[in-house]
Amino acid sequence: MNSKIFSVTAFMLMSTFAACDGPDSVATSDPEATPQTVALLTNLKTLAARGTMIGHQDALAYGEGWYDEAGRCDFRDACGHYPALFGWEVGELEQGAAYSLDSVYFDRIRDYMKQVYAWGGVNTLSWHSRNPFTGGDAWDVSSSEVVASILPGGAKNALYEEWLDRLADFFLSLKDDNGTLIPVIFRPFHELTGSWFWWGRDLCSVDQYVALWRYTADGLRARGVHNLLWAYSAAGYASVEEFAERYPGDGYVDIVGFDAYDQPNSGFSDDVRARTAILLEFAAAHDKLPAFTETGSEGLKDPEWFENTLYPLLQGQGLSYVMLWRNAYNIPGHFYAAWPGYAPAAQNMRQFVEREDVLTLDEIGLLYE
Repeated sequence: MNSKIFSVTAFMLMSTFAACDGPDSVATSDPEATPQTVALLTNLKTLAARGTMIGHQDALAYGEGWYDEAGRCDFRDACGHYPALFGWEVGELEQGAAYSLDSVYFDRIRDYMKQVYAWGGVNTLSWHSRNPFTGGDAWDVSSSEVVASILPGGAKNALYEEWLDRLADFFLSLKDDNGTLIPVIFRPFHELTGSWFWWGRDLCSVDQYVALWRYTADGLRARGVHNLLWAYSAAGYASVEEFAERYPGDGYVDIVGFDAYDQPNSGFSDDVRARTAILLEFAAAHDKLPAFTETGSEGLKDPEWFENTLYPLLQGQGLSYVMLWRNAYNIPGHFYAAWPGYAPAAQNMRQFVEREDVLTLDEIGLLYE
């Protein structure tokens, strides 16, 4: 028997027996988190000691040359396994739109998330919301008044309350066939140490950013949303102090991480190693789950990228997950996971996911019990 198959089978059996007794629960940032949400964080912390879950953005929604085909997934088609983590985007939901900024209908996102939960996988949501002050997109950094405008007393506070209503309605609509709320890793206001989004470092003060995060979390909780794990996700940083500067507090965060992409001459590997060391120090001090929340190499020009670049950055680090960005169906060359027609990288990705400490959907056991 393949050693990986044997170890996975043994792990799932142990997970099943452990679920009968129930693992010792860990504390979530939300004291009223649903039992399934508490179980997810508890089991993710246990699972991180065994390996890193691999994720892919919009994996079921579209891929290289296709859109919304039932059961199809570039990642699965290339390597024979679904990812363990599925990323989705809710940008434009706040506008009352029917579909996201990546052209996926929110009704379909809900269906995909329900399917992932039924499979036992993990859902995570990012939110590239529009600029509430200017009306531009998330990348509109023409004003430094945006965050102040949506906080209490600001000119756009009433508008932001409407946005929170729409977000809450969506989160509360995420239910399985038994009416159980589906837990979600929510990653708002990400890459905050950069300045390319309206909530970025040069666009608001430290106090304003912290207030924005807490106001959003408190607002959703007040609306009855208790099925979220909150992920604080930075861009670049060079010290624990810089990473922690805008941290909203332990009562508002469950997962800490960073986003980094492998671009030409970026010193990617050295940068990620340095950031990971800082992240792990912070995560240990605050008892938070560490993760590599967004990454990839656009177009996979190095067909051995998964084995030669990504895996050495994950091995032995104890990161909960790594999230590959999307395979756009309508932008040539904009893909981050291999697909069957891209054979050299597909073979390399298969080798990568067959490693015992790289975890796919069929290897993560029971996470919600």
